[in-house]
Amino acid sequence: MKKTLLVTAGYSIFDAKGQLNGFLAYLTEKNLSKKGHKIKISDVTKDTLNMDRELEKLLWADTIIYIMPIMWFNMPAPLVKWLDQVLLYEKTFVITEEYGEGGRVPANNFMIATTSNLKKSDLGQGVVLKNAQHIDDVLQPLIMTNNYLSIRNQIPTFHADNVIAGDTSWIKSAYEEHLNQHFKK
Repeated sequence: MKKTLLVTAGYSIFDAKGQLNGFLAYLTEKNLSKKGHKIKISDVTKDTLNMDRELEKLLWADTIIYIMPIMWFNMPAPLVKWLDQVLLYEKTFVITEEYGEGGRVPANNFMIATTSNLKKSDLGQGVVLKNAQHIDDVLQPLIMTNNYLSIRNQIPTFHADNVIAGDTSWIKSAYEEHLNQHFKK
């Protein structure tokens, strides 16, 4: 059986209510459950998380899917806090001679499903995004963290863009297509 951990980090900030990230988590669970995945969820916005249980979930999964908004060109603060608390020396990594080769998380794959108010056409443009040709260029902290933990197979990122000012009616069908393309029965 495939074991998938959904790490969700959608929450209300500015005009965003965090609902789209919750909807993407719902679609992910529904889609992958039909394909035989056993799903566990970590909603990192909850203050009542038991970190021992969170660590167990992380070490249980063979695939981790992060569902989150981009906040200030990075992961949202609740996800950073969760990583700070669940990534423990000698449990999820050790220090090695070659930097970054001591990961102990057994998952093989990770994927990022992200929402943002920037448009795909903004990537590579202007002063702020001129060095970000692809959304993964913005998401390097999370990508590098997974690589450090020895989770090196990245399933392509899904980016729901322009979600506050733009039309979001395309997202459901595009995300379901993305899941169907990258997750088989």
